[in-house]
Amino acid sequence: MSNSVKIKSIVFNAIDEFNLSQEVDSRLEKNEDEILFSRAGFTETGKLDSLSLVYFLVTIEEHLQKEFGSDYNLNTQDLIEGKEKDLKNIEALIRYIESTC
Repeated sequence: MSNSVKIKSIVFNAIDEFNLSQEVDSRLEKNEDEILFSRAGFTETGKLDSLSLVYFLVTIEEHLQKEFGSDYNLNTQDLIEGKEKDLKNIEALIRYIESTC
């Protein structure tokens, strides 16, 4: 299985785990076009606020560490700083993760 397929599977599994702790209207869809985060001035509305975004990223990082080793670091600080590009949607997040593996 290629890293790309593994990463998509990891992200989708993390979505399942994340959704267990969310209200129905705050759950993420396993869809690459799903908008993750929004800010003032965006026309598209994301599902995650800043706290749930961090929780979601930590969930993904834990899944990535199981697959790629405990030393794997998602570098959430850089990811959050580049949120307009790297956290626009699930597809952008997957591309970011692929670039770090």
